[in-house]
Amino acid sequence: MIGPLLLLISLVLPLPFSPSSWAAANYEDSLKQLAEGVTEGAAKAKKQRLAVLDFTDSQGDPTPVGQFLAEELGTQIMVAGELTTVDRTLLYSTLKKMQLEHIDPPNAKAVRRAAKAIRADLFVSGTYTETPEGLQVTVRLITPKQAQSISATRTTFPKTGPLSTFFNKDAPLPGTLPVEQPKEPAPPVGLGTHRNDAYEFIVMSIARLNGRVKLDVTVANHTLRDLKLLCHLQNTVLKDEHGSVWYQTVEQNREGLCTRGVELSPRRKQRAVFIFTQPPDAAGSEFTLSFHEQLPRRDASFIIDGLKGEPAPSPAAVTP
Repeated sequence: MIGPLLLLISLVLPLPFSPSSWAAANYEDSLKQLAEGVTEGAAKAKKQRLAVLDFTDSQGDPTPVGQFLAEELGTQIMVAGELTTVDRTLLYSTLKKMQLEHIDPPNAKAVRRAAKAIRADLFVSGTYTETPEGLQVTVRLITPKQAQSISATRTTFPKTGPLSTFFNKDAPLPGTLPVEQPKEPAPPVGLGTHRNDAYEFIVMSIARLNGRVKLDVTVANHTLRDLKLLCHLQNTVLKDEHGSVWYQTVEQNREGLCTRGVELSPRRKQRAVFIFTQPPDAAGSEFTLSFHEQLPRRDASFIIDGLKGEPAPSPAAVTP
């Protein structure tokens, strides 16, 4: 990752926060509020393509929770369909190539070059602070022209749900000896796995939302060489228990595994997201993924079945 990225961004003269700066009731509501604030700011600036940077803590340091929140925000923006996002592998490989560690006014010239290389209209940076109420997250839109903040939005995430694993409070207090717990077999990772001689493909979660299914996966390169994984868009589908086929669209997967692909260094892994569109009158909750691979094995295929999706939220639970 890029060093303590964007600490100076948080010192840029702040703009008034958008109306979505209030705390939300749960994780999904908070994520939706944050994405709506970013979308509103981009629409006012008449910008379309965003580069979402890893969030940092209050000290400006990158953390696993910051990376997770950035990926979640990018996915939420992509699902909404109003804006597009830059592939994060491309984003960070470009920043590394240009030796650009800070998106700030002193580096404005390099920022403009990087934005042009990845065709980004705006950079999205975020910082978070732990509070008694939860994780307060502030996101700013940075224009490449001056490398300055043009809008900001804020919300508070609860430390429950997807974030609970980052804030485990069961560690022993300083000065005390940890209690030895009996070892139990480790639970299986994810919902389903495919492994071959080049990579391991793990389905981490599957969720229904707004007439679509979001499939979160991780891909791990377990070879000693660089690897690119690419799949066929129309032939990589979900089939539900009723026989309906859920397809991907180019619009919802412009930066996805079947359009751009992912490049993995040896022994590295990366997250990827698939968005499948609901067929008319389909109401499936258990799915089989049919994966049609183009690279590194041309026209290879595999299936992962028994993928149970989270139910779609009831109308009463959806924020208008």
